[in-house]
Amino acid sequence: MESVVRSTDSSLLSKIAKLEKEKQELIQETLSQNRMIVSYERKLSQFEAVKEQRDWLLEEMTKKISELSHFQTELFKAERLSAIGEMSARLAHDMRNPLTIIKNSIELVKLKHAEKIPLDVYRLFLSIENASSRMVFQLDDVLNFVRSSPLDSTLNSLSDILEESLSEIVIPDQITIQKSTKDVSLLCDAEKIKAVFTNLIVNAIQAMDNHGTVLIRFEETDTEVMFTVQDSGPGIPDSAIEKIFEPLFTTKSRGTGLGLPAVKMIIQQHQGKISVSNKPTTFLVVLPKKSN
Repeated sequence: MESVVRSTDSSLLSKIAKLEKEKQELIQETLSQNRMIVSYERKLSQFEAVKEQRDWLLEEMTKKISELSHFQTELFKAERLSAIGEMSARLAHDMRNPLTIIKNSIELVKLKHAEKIPLDVYRLFLSIENASSRMVFQLDDVLNFVRSSPLDSTLNSLSDILEESLSEIVIPDQITIQKSTKDVSLLCDAEKIKAVFTNLIVNAIQAMDNHGTVLIRFEETDTEVMFTVQDSGPGIPDSAIEKIFEPLFTTKSRGTGLGLPAVKMIIQQHQGKISVSNKPTTFLVVLPKKSN
């Protein structure tokens, strides 16, 4: 009987030892699996970081490719405009002087012989004068765009520059120019700012089909001078408003497409900004009082 008990105890102890061993093996296997899981989680985390970095690199590469494509397009435009500009500048310079002589000669004849000129001839003179002025203005568009002369900045009255500009524009009888009631001083290249006024005002007159009001306002802060040119016309088409400062883009049948780009170049040369809003069409120019 005693031997049976001993045999049973020995068998039980053997089973316990075996179970204990299996338990230890399971614990070791669990620990090993846990270490593998932790390792996989780390690798997964690293993979996610690499994936994010890859996505970022792809996004940056796409941006750079887009920028490069845009740069190539702009470079092509610049090369084309450079060639066109050089030729146009020569033609514009050669044509401007004879046109100015024609315009001044007509004006001189009108002044000297006003009482002797028949009405129908006087109207022809007006047509010649208007056509000459329009051609001179378009040639100035070309010259202002292709010239890259440095600024000759002096302290100027903005009202005086505006008056000089208006004196050179043929203003139809049905156009009203409402000028700013205040004056501001500005360190600028007077001739170039005069070209800005001329272009914006002529554009406004043409946009109103020679009938309406052009409103010009001046404002200033301690550091900036602002002026607006607003017209009572129908407004700029929505499809065109984003493109009006692009070279060679025009909504006019007889426009050069260089007037507003030239204006933008002049304003940028003065380290200023120009923007446009619609209905009513209003051009806003912001210039620093002192350019660097």
